[in-house]
Amino acid sequence: MQLNRCPICHARIGVDALVQDESGRELLGLLCKLNTEAGSALVAYLGLFRSTTRDLANDKALRLAKSALALAPWEMVAAAMQQTVESLQGKGGRALTNHNYLKKVLEALLLTPFPLPMKESRAMPGQIIGRSKTAQALAALEGFGNE
Repeated sequence: MQLNRCPICHARIGVDALVQDESGRELLGLLCKLNTEAGSALVAYLGLFRSTTRDLANDKALRLAKSALALAPWEMVAAAMQQTVESLQGKGGRALTNHNYLKKVLEALLLTPFPLPMKESRAMPGQIIGRSKTAQALAALEGFGNE
């Protein structure tokens, strides 16, 4: 089944070719479960691991995606990935080899006093999803001292 043409090189992309191996199928399934912003952020982030001479293998991309999404709730990880990509794209450095930079960006996001908007339905009143209990307690103490 022909999906469409590649927007970059205009070659035909067949869905059957995308899912030839197990890792490719699983990676595509993982991307389909994310919303558009998170999926785009994940794909761009995975691109930071590709060297200039080789494509990123599906099994490595799947392993990287799973480990990155396991760091925190996917909404927070997606925002951190987007910031990481924006920060590193213009620098032209070597390909990433681990998630250490992402972890630093994620940590900074989790400690910001004004977190990203998230669904309130899953949180208790005053609780912010995606922040550690320690960060929430520190924020509550700061608010208590300012009252």
